[in-house]
Amino acid sequence: MIRQDGLKPVRVRVLIGPAGGPKWFVSVGFDKALMKTRFLENNGQRILLAGASAGAWRCIAMACKDPLDAYEKLRIAYSRNVFTPLDTPATIGKALRNNVQSFLRDEDVPFILKHPVFDLAVHCVKGRGMGGSEYRRFQGAALLFGAILNTVSRTGMAVFFERVVFFSGPREPLFLRHSFKGVSVRLNEKNIRMVAVATGSLPYIISGVKNIAGAPEGVYRDGGLLDYQINQDYCPGDDGVALFFNYQERIVPGWFDKNLFWRRPPGEALARVLQVYPGEEFVKLLPGCRIPDRNDFKTFVNDPAERIRRWDEVSRLSEILGEEFMETVESGRISTLVRPLR
Repeated sequence: MIRQDGLKPVRVRVLIGPAGGPKWFVSVGFDKALMKTRFLENNGQRILLAGASAGAWRCIAMACKDPLDAYEKLRIAYSRNVFTPLDTPATIGKALRNNVQSFLRDEDVPFILKHPVFDLAVHCVKGRGMGGSEYRRFQGAALLFGAILNTVSRTGMAVFFERVVFFSGPREPLFLRHSFKGVSVRLNEKNIRMVAVATGSLPYIISGVKNIAGAPEGVYRDGGLLDYQINQDYCPGDDGVALFFNYQERIVPGWFDKNLFWRRPPGEALARVLQVYPGEEFVKLLPGCRIPDRNDFKTFVNDPAERIRRWDEVSRLSEILGEEFMETVESGRISTLVRPLR
């Protein structure tokens, strides 16, 4: 379709935001290009913004009243977090809540819930058994046994974690009405901040969020455990495109699939995905010739100013990607560059 007609805004139905911690700084320029050009809003139909963890925060910020301002506040708040070996899941959880509060203003909440164009699908998980405990020993056991079960079957993690998607919009998103396996809950004014915190609350590292308003009772955590990058068919039976900016060429379905190099998302989940990712030449421009990751908090624990400087530089350089993508689309060159997902 793209080879024949290029990428028309009217074809885009979904924007997917993958989890991945600080890796999201390399997507800043891409997201800003979409916002500045209003590319997603120019097709006369509703667009689903779907993601987990940092990917979900990107989506929520893009749905705010002043998206560019909210997005920048999110970027600043996240990058300026400073942690030490004395921090605990509770103190890190408090920092995460402050991050959400920094960009999600009171006036944004009703605007998001009745957004004229964007619908949200925020992925979380609800703990089962040991997976729902706040004792780190039990959490660690749930993650260990879940990882082992996951090597046998992609559904292994379901023993300890249940998929829950919180959504907004006039009606339930299309993918939730097809092959989706999990629970869906509508976002509202009482739970949207709780959900935003929960989707980034990585087990063992950050405290979970208990009893989200309007959802089944339990402890909610990072949705990337089950839906790390792509693990759902967001355009079932549709002739549209799910636009997906990823941090690498390989697409990882769940958190514990990162080292299972044979594990790929279900075929139907990729059928309508247009993936965009940074090439090797771009990565060589970045500080340390690498994309940021969560280990940077430890690597630069004694020099947080250097970590922040590097992350700011990655965000600045990422504008190259946004500009190149928009030029490729607007010129029609994308029709000669696109190739099948491998």
